[in-house]
Amino acid sequence: MRIIVIGYGRVGSQAVRRLSTEDHHITVIDKDRGVLERAARDIQARVVFGDATDPEILRQAGAEKADVVFALTRSENTNLMAAQIAKALFKVPRVVAVVYEVAREQSFHAAGIETLALTVAGAEFLALTLQGVSARTEAAFEEVRRTLAERPAPPAPAPLRPAQYDQPMYIIVVGGGKVGYYLGRMLLNKGHEVTIIENNPEIYALVSNQVECPVIRGDGSTAEVLEKAGANRCNVFVAVTNHDHDNLIACQVAKFHFGIPKTIARVKNPKNESVLQKLGVDITVSSTALISEIIESALPASKIRTVLNIRAGNLEILEFSLDASSPVVGKHLKDVVFPPNTNIVTLLRDGQALVPRGETAFQQDDTVLALAHTSVEGELRRTLLGGE
Repeated sequence: MRIIVIGYGRVGSQAVRRLSTEDHHITVIDKDRGVLERAARDIQARVVFGDATDPEILRQAGAEKADVVFALTRSENTNLMAAQIAKALFKVPRVVAVVYEVAREQSFHAAGIETLALTVAGAEFLALTLQGVSARTEAAFEEVRRTLAERPAPPAPAPLRPAQYDQPMYIIVVGGGKVGYYLGRMLLNKGHEVTIIENNPEIYALVSNQVECPVIRGDGSTAEVLEKAGANRCNVFVAVTNHDHDNLIACQVAKFHFGIPKTIARVKNPKNESVLQKLGVDITVSSTALISEIIESALPASKIRTVLNIRAGNLEILEFSLDASSPVVGKHLKDVVFPPNTNIVTLLRDGQALVPRGETAFQQDDTVLALAHTSVEGELRRTLLGGE
């Protein structure tokens, strides 16, 4: 058989060694070059360096002709995303993923992925599931098989609740970094109810002191944390962490467990945008704009940059740097006539974020964050910066 093993850690290395004793064609995928160098020395297998949640890496590994894919990394979200790509995009007949928290198996089963809650000792059993074994070996693993068979069936997915977009809405934002922080402030400024979820303790401490909404520390891709955040009544769910696999699984859990009608995911790898849509995310936000942000921020003359492109609705979050020549400097917000379909979200002044009010006056060296429709970007730029 043609077998792809994702992850050459403790479980993956043991499984590969066991499988390599049989007549199989094995390819190992891992993000750690040192691990792959060790694999190339230890076993007779092809090795591919890269992230298996990238469809191109799976293609390089031969997923189009694979008989089996084992997703055996230490990250359950990575396992689930890679397994779903193998199943949905490459039509691999059999996909098996390791889980470390049995309670999360239902998310895998809902996607048609086989699961095994394995330790290193269980790698032998993983290999034996692919082949006929002697009566003696079969008896030795009968207890393991029985344990797996006696597990309760996973619950059915929660029905999607009707999409109600009355004002205000309740919105959960997973990821409290720069994008999540500004998005949360913008939504609060528009009168919506917001909860932010952040797993990093340092970011959590920073965000919880700077936004006037609940901030929960935890993994936003787990049902337990989402339940704590009140996902049962959420209208819109937004996942904007730095990791595509975490954003995907968070959106899937939001739909599967809580029936949230609208899910939005940030995508850092542009190649994953269509993948996430195919796997059930309603709207994807491409992070390609962040590349231009880095380039533009390196140009001293740059006074405007795109912080985020929002694919649905052709909206952008734009950042403007005001100087002495800006026509709005010295004017109050209420006295400036802005183009339609725009909203001033935040002013950054002397390292502090300000919530703009009608009496707020623009000052030199202010940084203005605005939400705008792409069709009025030029008009908004002229309003804030002047010129043609």
